[in-house]
Amino acid sequence: MAEKSEITTITDDMIFKGSLEADHTIVIEGHFAGSLTTKGKAHIAKEAKIEANVTARELALEGQMQGNVLQADLVSLSTQAKLNGDIHCTQLEIERGAKHSGVTVMQ
Repeated sequence: MAEKSEITTITDDMIFKGSLEADHTIVIEGHFAGSLTTKGKAHIAKEAKIEANVTARELALEGQMQGNVLQADLVSLSTQAKLNGDIHCTQLEIERGAKHSGVTVMQ
């Protein structure tokens, strides 16, 4: 099934606490705490700070994340990304300068 073209954005002036589930792209620009599940892409922007466990088809991390990537086909950590938590994924891309503290399991 193709991913929907919808995008849900938590903007930089927002704080979200709770469980968020979607079947399309989610962009976090602000603060997020809880759990995040999407059948699409989860994009954590450069200024974002999240405390969450994430399940997504794809996770693109530019900001700061405290929590585990429970499952993803692709995890991309950009130069300024900081991830404190475990990663369970199929593919992993890490740019020079990215920080990761945790265990990585690739299947």
